[in-house]
Amino acid sequence: MSRYRAVVQTTGPFFLVVAFLARLPAAMGPLGVVTLVAATTGSFAVAGAVAAAYGVGAAVGGPVVGALSDRHGQRLVGVTTAVIDAVALAAIVLAVTSGAPPAAVALVAALAGFANPQVGPLVRVRWATLFSDPSRTRLLPTAFSYEGAADELSYMAGPALVGIVALAGPPTLPLLVAAVLLLLAAIPFALHPTTPPVRGVMPARSRDRLPVGAVSMLVAAMAVIGVLFGATQTGVTAYAEESGMPGAAGLIYAVLGIGSAAAGVATAWLPARWGPILRYATAAVALAAGAIALVVLGTSLGGVLAAMAVLGVVSAPYLIAVNALASAIGPARRASAVMTLVASGVVAGGAIGGAVGGRLADAYGYAGAFAVPAVASLAGVALAAASRRLLAPALRSAPALRSAAAAADAAAPVPPTLRVDHGVNRGLDGVS
Repeated sequence: MSRYRAVVQTTGPFFLVVAFLARLPAAMGPLGVVTLVAATTGSFAVAGAVAAAYGVGAAVGGPVVGALSDRHGQRLVGVTTAVIDAVALAAIVLAVTSGAPPAAVALVAALAGFANPQVGPLVRVRWATLFSDPSRTRLLPTAFSYEGAADELSYMAGPALVGIVALAGPPTLPLLVAAVLLLLAAIPFALHPTTPPVRGVMPARSRDRLPVGAVSMLVAAMAVIGVLFGATQTGVTAYAEESGMPGAAGLIYAVLGIGSAAAGVATAWLPARWGPILRYATAAVALAAGAIALVVLGTSLGGVLAAMAVLGVVSAPYLIAVNALASAIGPARRASAVMTLVASGVVAGGAIGGAVGGRLADAYGYAGAFAVPAVASLAGVALAAASRRLLAPALRSAPALRSAAAAADAAAPVPPTLRVDHGVNRGLDGVS
């Protein structure tokens, strides 16, 4: 606990509060879009397509925002993106309520996703800067552990907040609340004194060899769970609508976050002899079992809640395992590129899952959307089995790649987008 106290004393509690609130709009966006568009148009296909546009914008915009932050500073880029994102979210509400064509709504949603301030990754860059002094580097793992917990809590709290706000008011309210949070939390976060100095243009450096095949496999693995998340959100929204509980989707989906948070903590207790590839393969099988449970149990409210809890429990180890592999096989000087690519796989998969799930929900009801995660997770099992021959050599050569770059990186600037996704920090402890 003394290290956690030292972390808090470094920034002050206000920073931790504002950094958490500033990341909530990103967690609220996809479900807020689905809730609004589905309630207004009556079409889950349109809702899924608009949410997919939001996801594509976020996947493309993340690395761009990171690079701009490194070149021009988090202060300028953070304030600019927060304002643009808030305006774009309000524009989605205006476009939907005024009956704008779906293509126009999707275009605005893509802008909202693109302009996401990327608070989570940039917080980690700040921690790395604050604890870069050799006498304080021992606090960095503690700070990153806190960030993993904050990420998981935001993934749970964001959809839950959408559900609470949608039940308390019109379906336009969740996105408007997200826009207000961007102005009241993301801007103070960008202006906080912890903002690292502007580094300008990075000096050219020789490129480390990237294990393209292995990284591609991990991006595909993350796309699998992204499809699962996207289709599940759409399916839960359809279930809430069909069951006469419009607006309750966020609360139902939050159960997944509760299970995920509990499983994320428990994953640290797995035996150290379980290597990262074994953990990934085992987690893929468990994820498939959880997705099938959603199909089997998802016929009543109790069954849906139970299935969401199971999905949360099995999704956290999968996310941790894949992110840990990505961190292990990526060359040290290209860690940002690898983690951004892997993170983009989740977002892109979520966009695909939301779009496909929406069409099936329109045609077959919520059961059609719930079938998508089962199919995607079975494909994930096949991918895990096929990827071993690429992952094993990359993992064996990873320590050599890192040691070769260690000396050069010791004095190098912090990577612009140190993207460590939902729960990854705990998973790194199991890499051997």
